[in-house]
Amino acid sequence: MLDPFVLRALLGIIFASFSAPVSTIMLLRGALYMSPEVSHAALGGAALGVLLQVFIPGLADPFLFAIIFCIATSIWISRVGRSSQQALSMMLSVSLALSVMLYAIIRSYLPIEKKIMVDSYLVSDLLLISETEVLNLAIASTISILMTIVFYREFLYICFDMETAESLGLKVGLYDSLLFATSAIAAAVIARTMGVLLSVTLLVIPAAVSRLTTRRVSGMLITSFATTIFSGLCGLALSLHFNIPTGGSIALVSIIIFSLAYLARFIKNRLV
Repeated sequence: MLDPFVLRALLGIIFASFSAPVSTIMLLRGALYMSPEVSHAALGGAALGVLLQVFIPGLADPFLFAIIFCIATSIWISRVGRSSQQALSMMLSVSLALSVMLYAIIRSYLPIEKKIMVDSYLVSDLLLISETEVLNLAIASTISILMTIVFYREFLYICFDMETAESLGLKVGLYDSLLFATSAIAAAVIARTMGVLLSVTLLVIPAAVSRLTTRRVSGMLITSFATTIFSGLCGLALSLHFNIPTGGSIALVSIIIFSLAYLARFIKNRLV
């Protein structure tokens, strides 16, 4: 029978992999770079949630506040940043500064056990997540993948031809906000499983690998999901075998996969 710590880590990898398809759609939307930035909002949200727990014992898990912060930040950035690329870059920088500021200030007033809880969002370890956290990850990941499935066609319409979709009566603004909100939930899940510092690993690299290996949308979705699962399982195995941090080992496997995919694409282009 599997060790409970390993079993919870495996479940965390599975739920994190549910975030891969929406990250791929964000790549098609041309906004994949936003996902790692939005994941930093989880840090400020978790810090606020932990602070409220100090004053209101029994309050909901800080992960809920992390999700709310990520969704609010993502929609705010997408709305305000539509006017120009410069405005978008400015909003990303402001949101990052706000999240880190909240984390730094709130952390300084927390007792030591609460500081550890907040810091787990900065650099997380899958082997240390609790049953409650696994349940929360399951709920958030399920919501993310269901929204991706239900609004799949609408998301693709606004990714490839937003103007035509709008002329056909599609509520482009609404579905664009839904896409960014779904991406924000995925970013919060990755931030909790990998930590904010390594969240870019599973938010960007699987989608990038899928783009290097295929041009078909369905193929990209499958490839990104498979890359996330493979990276997670191999990273967990390396972590257990060599006694190294799980997040770091998963990041290492992901980077190796990306490097191989990029090399294969380079060689293929040279031979053509």
